[in-house]
Amino acid sequence: MQFSTGESYRDVWKELPSDWLEGLNIKTQVASSIYDTEVNKFKVKCGGSLEMWEESGWIDKQDPYGWFMWYCRYYQGRRSEDDERQIGRWSRCAGLKGRWRQNLVFRASSKFDDASVSPVVRQTLQHWGYELNKHDYDLGVKRVKK
Repeated sequence: MQFSTGESYRDVWKELPSDWLEGLNIKTQVASSIYDTEVNKFKVKCGGSLEMWEESGWIDKQDPYGWFMWYCRYYQGRRSEDDERQIGRWSRCAGLKGRWRQNLVFRASSKFDDASVSPVVRQTLQHWGYELNKHDYDLGVKRVKK
């Protein structure tokens, strides 16, 4: 796949620990260049195209696969000058006061785990490594009612 960095990337997933990949179909769930909603937990499309992400300046050359690549490397101990930006992006999306997390709490009514309520928002949060749970829902409801 050719990126705006001017480089092609292949098999970057191989840097991940093998136990993270156990039980996954590498061809369809890890290394596919085709967006397939069937591999998404909520079976919906969310997010923008690679071109949109690159043009928005959200893809950094050190992590050409974006936030997920940055997060995997951060989780494994790498620290970089991009950490503050990426942590801020996550917080604004899925953090306690995050846009999409709060959106889901507001829409979820009393069914925090009802997958039919806002599946696109749920998939967006899933892409950011977050899934609404009862505890977070209850905290969010208290914030919304204030």
